[in-house]
Amino acid sequence: MKLDNQQVLDCLALLSKDKHIRVLDHQFARFIAQYTDDGWVVLASAIASHQSGLGHVCVDFNTIKKQPLFGLSHHDAHYLQGLSLNTMTNWPMLMLDALRASAVEGDNAPLKLSLNNLYLQRYWNDEQQICNFLKARGCLFEPIAIKPLLDELFKPDFEFIFSKLSELNKTKMSLATFCGDFFNLRSDLAIDYLQIEQQLSHIDSVESLAVFAASIQQEQTLDWQKIAVAIAASNKFSVISGGPGTGKTTTVIKLLALLIQLDTPLASSEVMTLKPGLNIELVAPTGKAAARLSESISGALGKLKVAQSVKEKIPTKASTIHRLLGVIPNSNRFKHNEENRLHVDVLIVDEASMIDISLMAKLFAAIAPHTKVILLGDRDQLSSVEAGAVFADICGDLSLGASYSESTRNWLSEQSGFCANVLSNPANSETSVVANGLALLHKSYRFGQFSGIGALAKAVNHGDIAALKRVWRQGYQDIGLHQQNDNNRQQIVQMSVNGYKGYLEQAKRIETADDIYKVIRLFNQFQLLTPLRAGKFGLEELNQAIETSLNRYRFIDLTQGVWYLGRPVMILSNDHGQQLYNGDIGILLPDIEDEEGAARVYFIMADGQLKSFLPSRLPAHETVYAMTIHKSQGSEFDNVVISMPNQWSALLTKELVYTGITRAKQSVDIFCSAQILQKSMLTKTLRVSGLAKALCDQENLAQ
Repeated sequence: MKLDNQQVLDCLALLSKDKHIRVLDHQFARFIAQYTDDGWVVLASAIASHQSGLGHVCVDFNTIKKQPLFGLSHHDAHYLQGLSLNTMTNWPMLMLDALRASAVEGDNAPLKLSLNNLYLQRYWNDEQQICNFLKARGCLFEPIAIKPLLDELFKPDFEFIFSKLSELNKTKMSLATFCGDFFNLRSDLAIDYLQIEQQLSHIDSVESLAVFAASIQQEQTLDWQKIAVAIAASNKFSVISGGPGTGKTTTVIKLLALLIQLDTPLASSEVMTLKPGLNIELVAPTGKAAARLSESISGALGKLKVAQSVKEKIPTKASTIHRLLGVIPNSNRFKHNEENRLHVDVLIVDEASMIDISLMAKLFAAIAPHTKVILLGDRDQLSSVEAGAVFADICGDLSLGASYSESTRNWLSEQSGFCANVLSNPANSETSVVANGLALLHKSYRFGQFSGIGALAKAVNHGDIAALKRVWRQGYQDIGLHQQNDNNRQQIVQMSVNGYKGYLEQAKRIETADDIYKVIRLFNQFQLLTPLRAGKFGLEELNQAIETSLNRYRFIDLTQGVWYLGRPVMILSNDHGQQLYNGDIGILLPDIEDEEGAARVYFIMADGQLKSFLPSRLPAHETVYAMTIHKSQGSEFDNVVISMPNQWSALLTKELVYTGITRAKQSVDIFCSAQILQKSMLTKTLRVSGLAKALCDQENLAQ
């Protein structure tokens, strides 16, 4: 049974007019209709385009009937009445049969079917590029001898630990978890913490602390950072996933120190091999994330206990992925690709969860066979704004723990000294081609037992309503839940005014570059986040209300026009020529090189340097007292306020709430009803793709 082409196009035109689908979805269907007279194929093309706009890589015909077509509510179902889909229980199979017989589906066609998944051709090509790259590298495991270097890098800093112990003794705080935090005691063992606390209370010197540490049996300890370094050192491709404060930067610094020492030739009295050092690149998907990576690496480097000659070889400047690949103006291709590979020995990619399928495919295509690749990120965060959830697909289901092979597990035990049987979970039967390269950092060093942010993030991430209720009853000082209503809207605005006034006061006292850095640091102490752009509690109205209130308190002067002193703006589109990227934030401040007091917009660039631009030269931008949670990825702020809508929306998911909460380092206040918050944390973001299944395909694993 065929569908009438024109009937389908008329239906899609109406859906587009009323903004239930994008104009692009309708136009793509019109394009396909030029090459087929089968309405099923035309409708399928619109569905595929619409799904890509929602972040999906493909359409899964096995599950397509579980969700309303085009996300239409029950009240909007009348749009599809003319197609009579509700009377045909087998319409997905009719659509599949029509696609298989169509000229617009195939290897060189706009659409591509694989099993029961329908792709736009470019996404199919991207997924195959990524899948082939990972399958080629998943088996490249090098069981090298690294135990002496590994032990030296993770040797306890007894002077630092003793200073922390002395601080706790002075405050009379419990020492019960101290040993677990600093000596990595296993949480799965029944350990007599009362006895440990008594022993710690009698330690009065660094030497006695070292003696105590030596008494701890290695079988009682487990350091996931050490495991992650070993995994990344021995694989050509690896992933290090962990939440905020789990030490991803510390782990990477130690990994680089290990790789540099392994690469450094030994000098002898007779000959010294002249060999260039490793070419190491640090990248992130946005300029903002790259700048934060540069700052984090620089900070961690000062605490690293290795020879100065090793430190000097560790890079501290990160760049964006686009800059690394080399942008070609007016083209979606890069200078570095499969025909012109990157000259890199070690590539560290931070905030990898933000990378969409197309950019990841282009990055992998440009990587040389010898390059060691390490992806860093948080698998529980929001996925990329564009199509795909590549990082989450690669990580797979790590909720049961890793699933290393027996040989990998034994090697890890030999090199780290930890028990082999706790390094991975035999109950996790889902084995991926990259399983031996996956490392999960479990312990947060930022959010300890007294952290409400940590407890709240954990409850939301696990979808545990009972734990969430316990968190609110604990009386934590760093979190707050407030009802969201019209009366509380002014409270959100007032909290924002209080949060931003510090940087605005400093903005009036600019004389040097250091003053500008200080303004930007003060701005990053507070941020208002919201899931939505529109509505009373969305980005647009909140930004306007905050701006009006700041003007009333005379922190800003709107009589200066749109470009008033202190205005913060976020870039909304990439400008490769000026190296300004979507999500970068700048502030309008006096030009320190202009005696007449002209103003420029100052940004901290990907390499950590300060750069200013005339307002008229900026790409698309907007005021950013409030920003969406999506845009906040790759950033951290001391204090965060989250304004949730007062009505349920399908955009509210566990990953979104978790991402918002974990942007905060010191405090987070959430304006939301308890019911909406609970429903959000039980709603998981779903991104349809074929990558995760392909990486776990048993036939491919056998090859």
